[in-house]
Amino acid sequence: MNQIDKQINPLNAEEESYWKILEQELIAKGGSTEISQSKFAKLCQKKHLNCSTATARRKLLRLQEVGRIVMERTGKGNNPYKITWLGYGDYKRVDTTKQITPLTGTVPLDSPLYLQREADEICLQTLKAGASREGSRPFIRIRAPRQMGKSSLLRRIQYFLEKQQNQVVGFVDLGVDEYFYTDAFNDLDAILYQFTYAVSKTFSDSLARARGNELEDLPQLKEHWNENLTPQLKCANYLHDYVFLPIKQPKTLLIDGIDEVLGKPTQDPFLKFLRSWNEKRMKVVSQAPIVWPSIVIAYSTEPYSILGIRGSVLQNVGTVVELKEFNQSQILELSRRYNLPQPLNQEEVDFLMRLTGGHPAFVNRVLYKISQGMTFAQLEAKATQPGGPFWNELARASELLENNEHLLHCFQKILRGDSCNDDLAKFQLMKAGLLKMEDDDVNVIELYQKYFDGHF
Repeated sequence: MNQIDKQINPLNAEEESYWKILEQELIAKGGSTEISQSKFAKLCQKKHLNCSTATARRKLLRLQEVGRIVMERTGKGNNPYKITWLGYGDYKRVDTTKQITPLTGTVPLDSPLYLQREADEICLQTLKAGASREGSRPFIRIRAPRQMGKSSLLRRIQYFLEKQQNQVVGFVDLGVDEYFYTDAFNDLDAILYQFTYAVSKTFSDSLARARGNELEDLPQLKEHWNENLTPQLKCANYLHDYVFLPIKQPKTLLIDGIDEVLGKPTQDPFLKFLRSWNEKRMKVVSQAPIVWPSIVIAYSTEPYSILGIRGSVLQNVGTVVELKEFNQSQILELSRRYNLPQPLNQEEVDFLMRLTGGHPAFVNRVLYKISQGMTFAQLEAKATQPGGPFWNELARASELLENNEHLLHCFQKILRGDSCNDDLAKFQLMKAGLLKMEDDDVNVIELYQKYFDGHF
């Protein structure tokens, strides 16, 4: 054990949260940075941690006390401290290939490659405010094309609510959870039975994590699935009586993969059922107390174009949160976290923005390739080639257009620089991620422009 290891003592859970925030700053600045009390307080507040300018110094001194950092005053008053991370050398000695791996699926909670966007702030503030007052519960709809970060955001909402708000949080994923058989989406009674079981199980597990005990006296679902009632009423009655009512503390239900029901026979009744929750069970409409949780759902908008969906599903229900593409400053910040051999210059950031449109999955893929030695010239040459870094998305887009004549005609017009008056086609192409709205104008990002210029 070296001298640094002897100095480092355990921090409690709250102190670890403050350390994680400072750690990210230190990683970005190469292990040493200048930071004032007020700046550290603002960084903590952005992560919804209680920290004033007055208490920021005590928190920094605590991190110094346990041996994580060394602080040096650079001036008087609120001038910055020079802060050095004592363990940065050990951090840098970790094998780079283990630190940086290709991002696939949900970004892990401990990954430095997750960037907060405006959507994070909207969701967290809405849920925090909803839990702090008596009355109606928030219903949030997170929507975006594929690979924009919906599931990663849901997992961070769960972590925030459980760890910092002491909520009981249930998480159900219609797309990957083992509770949902594929053919169940064709039968309303079957899907709501499995949905009810999944919701009750996830809340029971959440209680066990928070308090060490599960829901007590949870009866067998099959014994309460009354054949004389509608599937919607059977589901609502069970959840009300045996899941939501017994949980007295604030609670939230997160539902991922809502798009699994789109285009299925259960689509309309399932979505209408969720709408009825928002209208009848989550709002103050009588003297009865609200026992329903806050709800956040997430779904991909890509099926809109495939299924010919003409408007938003669950129109006018709750708060809509659109996940946006990265902007240039976010691309630059993310590039720092990849520990690239050379920092990106403005020309390279501009190129990345033009090529990918700021799509999070595309940007991460490019930065990973660059971190592994690919040059920008090689990237540009391979971008639209079979087997290239974007081939799967290009092939999927090509299949979509070839199977939808009205989308193809609209896309070709915009590709040529002409206007398209088919508002429905433009809407569906934007929801599929093929078009991007910029300054009230619809454009094709350069990646698709280059590919389809030659393809057509």
